[in-house]
Amino acid sequence: MNVQDKIKKMENKKGKNHDLVLFRKWLDEYLPEHKSLKKIQVAGTNGKGSTCKWLSMFLQSESYKTGMFTSPHLVSHMERIQIDSKDISLEDWERIYDTWDAFFEEKQLTMFEMDLWMALVYFIEQNVDVAIIEVGLGGRLDATTSLDYMATLITNVGLDHQEFLGDTLEQIAYEKSGIFKPNAIALTTEKDPACQKVMELVADYLNVMLGFVSLSDISKTKDGYKLVYNGVDYFAKIPEYQIDNMILALETLFVLGYSISSKHIQEVLDNFNWLGRFSVLREDPYVLVDGAHNVPGIKALVNELQSFDGTIYFSVLKEKDASDMIEELKKLTKDIVLVRFDTDRLYPLEHLGLPIIEFDELETIIKNTKENILLCGSLYFVGDVLKIKL
Repeated sequence: MNVQDKIKKMENKKGKNHDLVLFRKWLDEYLPEHKSLKKIQVAGTNGKGSTCKWLSMFLQSESYKTGMFTSPHLVSHMERIQIDSKDISLEDWERIYDTWDAFFEEKQLTMFEMDLWMALVYFIEQNVDVAIIEVGLGGRLDATTSLDYMATLITNVGLDHQEFLGDTLEQIAYEKSGIFKPNAIALTTEKDPACQKVMELVADYLNVMLGFVSLSDISKTKDGYKLVYNGVDYFAKIPEYQIDNMILALETLFVLGYSISSKHIQEVLDNFNWLGRFSVLREDPYVLVDGAHNVPGIKALVNELQSFDGTIYFSVLKEKDASDMIEELKKLTKDIVLVRFDTDRLYPLEHLGLPIIEFDELETIIKNTKENILLCGSLYFVGDVLKIKL
C-alpha cells in the first residue's frame, strides 16, 4: 500500500467520534507527552482557520516554533498538520501513520481523530513552542476538546451545522462554549448579546475567565484600514472580516504573555495569506476564490465586494442554506452560475433555478475568462478550483 492509498484509507474512516473521556484516556495512556504541549484551541462558525493562521504568523514573527492543526484541507491532506506554516512531509506523515496504524484500527478511530493524534505526535517530536488546534465541529463534543489548553477561543456564532448543533444561535453558542475549561482563559469576538450571555453563563459555571475582544479604533483608508492597537497605528490591506480574527489572535497572545513587537505586527498584517480565503488567483481579469460556505460567511464576503463587477460561480453542499446564500450573492450581481463538482454531498442544484455547468466547463472558463469572476460556496469546491493549473 503506497502513501496515497493510506491517505484514501484514512479519509474513508468517517463517522461519529469517540466519547471524549475515552479518547483522553487513550491519549494519556499511549501519548502522555501531549500534556506537556502548550496549546491554544480555536472554535467558531467562521474565521477559526484564519484565526489559527494569524496566531501562527504572529508567533513565528518572534521565532516561536509553532504547530498548527486545521481542517478541512483544500488541496493536500498534508495541509492539516503544519509547523511554521510548512505542511508535514509525505515521508513524515507516512512514518507516523505506519507507527500508529494498528492502534487506529484496534480503537476504530475516525479520520478526524487520526489526524489530531498524528498532529500531536508530530508536534511532540518537533518540540514546538506552541500548538494551535482548530475545532472540527461545534466544540463541546469535538475530539480536540479532550485536550488541555492555555486559552480557548471562539471567533463568532452563526447558524451552521444545525443538524448537529441546534436551531438557534443560543444553542450553537452553548455547544461552542463547551470548549471552556478551568485554568484556561476564554476569549471571543462574538458581539451578539444573547450569545455573549450564554457564554457568560457557561464560563461562570466552569469558573472560567471570559473576555470579549474588539478593536474599536478602525478607519477606512483608500487602500485598506487604519487600526490602532495599544496606542500604535497599523495599516492593513485585508478584508474587513479578517480584522476580528486578527485582533482575537493578537489579544490572546498578549494576555498569555507573548510579546509581539509593533514592527512584527505590521509585517504580519502586510503578509497575511490563508489559502482559499479571499485568495486572488489572477488580477487582470480578477479571479477570486473564497471559502465562504454558510450564510454568515457569504454576508461578510458580499460586504467586502460591494463594487464587484463580473460573474459568480457557486457550488454548495446539501446541508447548507443554499437559497439564502444565493440571495446574498444577488446583492453583488444577477450573473450567478452553479457548478457541479465531484462530491456525494452536493446540494441538488437543479432546485435553485439558476444555470448549471459541469466542473470541466468551469476549468475552461477560468483559464480563458476575459471578465472578473468569483468562486465560492464550499471549501471543498474551492479546493478543487485551487488544483486547476492556470
